[in-house]
Amino acid sequence: MPAFAAEEGGEAEALARAWSGSNLSTVVACATEAGIVQKTGVSTVVCGPGDIAQAHQPNEFVLRSRIDACEAFLGRMTAWAERG
Repeated sequence: MPAFAAEEGGEAEALARAWSGSNLSTVVACATEAGIVQKTGVSTVVCGPGDIAQAHQPNEFVLRSRIDACEAFLGRMTAWAERG
């Protein structure tokens, strides 16, 4: 699987920051297909609800507030995509 590299200043990162209202970026070691997408020249980020500290751990959980924030993010992303 091709490595996925942080893309500081990339279009996907700028959009994710705008939709989330956050300026935080976190880099973690994990396996993802994002490297395949990025290798084609598509600006790419990996994001999701929850805290990476609880992800893929015993007793993994996501706070309801994080799910609500994710739904708001997806709503802003959808509105942007529908504008074309």
